[in-house]
Amino acid sequence: MNYGNPVQSDKASVTGFEYRVLHALSFSRNTLGLLAEEGYDDPDTLQDKILPEKVIGETAFLLYAASLVEHAAIKDKVFEIAQILAPYARSKKILLGICLYPALAIEFAQAHVFLTRIGYPDNCFDRMLDKSISAQSHFGRERPPHRMLEQEWVKRVWTGSNEPAGKRISDMITNSALSYPVDLLHGTREDLYAFTHALMYATCFNISPWKIGKKTELILEEAEAMLARCIDEQDYDLAGELLLAWPLTGSAWSPLAVFAFQVLMRVEDEAGFLPSPATRIDTLQKLEGEKKKKYLHATAYHTVYVMGLLCSASLQTGMRPPSNISANKPSPKIPQKVLEFLRAGNSNPHWLADFDQLEENEKNPLADLLLNIALYRSVQQKQYDRVFELIQIAYEEKIGSSALVTQAAELLGRLSQLTSFG
Repeated sequence: MNYGNPVQSDKASVTGFEYRVLHALSFSRNTLGLLAEEGYDDPDTLQDKILPEKVIGETAFLLYAASLVEHAAIKDKVFEIAQILAPYARSKKILLGICLYPALAIEFAQAHVFLTRIGYPDNCFDRMLDKSISAQSHFGRERPPHRMLEQEWVKRVWTGSNEPAGKRISDMITNSALSYPVDLLHGTREDLYAFTHALMYATCFNISPWKIGKKTELILEEAEAMLARCIDEQDYDLAGELLLAWPLTGSAWSPLAVFAFQVLMRVEDEAGFLPSPATRIDTLQKLEGEKKKKYLHATAYHTVYVMGLLCSASLQTGMRPPSNISANKPSPKIPQKVLEFLRAGNSNPHWLADFDQLEENEKNPLADLLLNIALYRSVQQKQYDRVFELIQIAYEEKIGSSALVTQAAELLGRLSQLTSFG
């Protein structure tokens, strides 16, 4: 598989990665036109209301990330959209929010901060933000560690500081998912988001990064285990965020990560956008006109932005994944039993079609991915006899994420002890 052909690019001089950033930026322009005024609130098609402030802030983050890429067409697009975004980001409503709620000042000011870094400052907003940050109640909102890191990172972007992490920030990292093992078997989507967001903020999107908690090898091992789950569940929103672990840590992409990225790009090429778990194709097809456009952008914009962030980070750091799957060391042949487990049942995820198209020498380096998926599925289905078989295979063949295998083995140990209770 090769991802040299981007989403219907008519720009011959633009590479696949650069075009995907441009694609995300173009999508963001349309998203602003549809959602920046009122957000999205349709209980018949979406469970949760999408606030306009969320759309505005996340669009600004995408612009900031893309602005770090040294490419003329991307920079031109960033500046074009920044001018459209600025009135929304600096509306009277946003300024009032900064004024009234010092504990939420950074949330309200996030888009302003990123616009400032891009080259669109506003002294009036700076003065109000400075007053709110200095207010007694600025720290009056309790947040989990990754959200605390987000606050500190946005302040760092605003001030342009390159100072190393002090004790307060180091303590946040120590108490975050970057310092403790993630529950790879039963963790919620929120748990996985806590991991990906803590990594984004602690690395400062690779601009003067702070020191992260666990060793990079452990971070990537956990990312691979979670990525296997997300690819199998077709959760491309979280999968894209997990893939950021490689460029943001300056690490060479593993075969598993390369394959996952290829799946995301193939899906994006075929659909014209990267769908999220909230995007229901049957619902989309029933809608027409403006309603259809709003539903599409409301449910998919975040996943499209994540692809833009991922490609921007890869271009910025020079850490693009290779176009073909290969391993630095000889790969064990994939055990037939693992393949049988994966092909059993009615599940037919996107990744399986991509896997079947690979050459044999590209399949074998993905043994870890297949074992991880089979093990996670088996735990979710409470097929504990199969879990035991897979753990045996993992130890014998030395495949799979050791963190995932260890947690599965511990689970079986607890279940075994449970049987001794009357």
